[in-house]
Amino acid sequence: MKKLAFAAAVMALAGPACAADYPVKGPGPTPPPAPPVPAWNWSGIYVGANGGAAWGDTSWNFPVAQFFASPGGNTFSTHPNGGLAGGQIGINRQIAPWLFGVPWVFGVEFTGDWANLKETLIGPVTPIFPDAWTTKLTDLETLTFRFGVPVTNWLFYGKAGGASGTVNLHAESTPVSFNAIFDRTERAWGTTLGAGIEYALTQNLILGVEYDFVRLFPGSFNGVAVFSSGPAAGLSAGPVTVGANSSFDVQSVVGRLSYRFFAPAF
Repeated sequence: MKKLAFAAAVMALAGPACAADYPVKGPGPTPPPAPPVPAWNWSGIYVGANGGAAWGDTSWNFPVAQFFASPGGNTFSTHPNGGLAGGQIGINRQIAPWLFGVPWVFGVEFTGDWANLKETLIGPVTPIFPDAWTTKLTDLETLTFRFGVPVTNWLFYGKAGGASGTVNLHAESTPVSFNAIFDRTERAWGTTLGAGIEYALTQNLILGVEYDFVRLFPGSFNGVAVFSSGPAAGLSAGPVTVGANSSFDVQSVVGRLSYRFFAPAF
């Protein structure tokens, strides 16, 4: 019994000593730190579509007495309104913090839109016969320089540049026996200013809303009124000269969706 007790005591004392001879497993390797969240960058080429509402304001004058205006010197104002739809293509370049210590985005953009802004006025001038004048803007294009301040995936920007649009004037007298028509289309040129906000859903898809002011200078519309019915159908009713009494101003609010190519690879 004494031998057994002695052996048990020796084993009890030797156990911890033996265990100390074995290597102790330390903690595993430290995982690498997560990569930093990249700063948003708006540089790239983009194309997209836009659409919205627009309203205009202009006035016309009749310098001399003519079929649709007697006597000369009459004027009338009109306010055509309607919709716009089209597309845009542009390029942006974001630069490091600069003015006011913030990054800036600079770019160039072209927009081309189909337009349907029109208004018809009955007897707006002192006529020989009651007549109807329709003013219509059928398209609108701009080429602008854009500049803005990005806030991560938001962009607040302004734009300025040149504009062009097609203006149509259509006049028609109402008496059936002497019905005459004048129709003339001219391209007008001018300037534009605008501002907008864009939000990048992803590195490629960009939503936006934009306000634009366009000022066109139509000049004059010169042509001939032609009888369209009755015994004089096809014959000239006389020359027609209409001048722009003011600029043709167009304001619009449009929504935009763009797809950006060549987005920076993070």
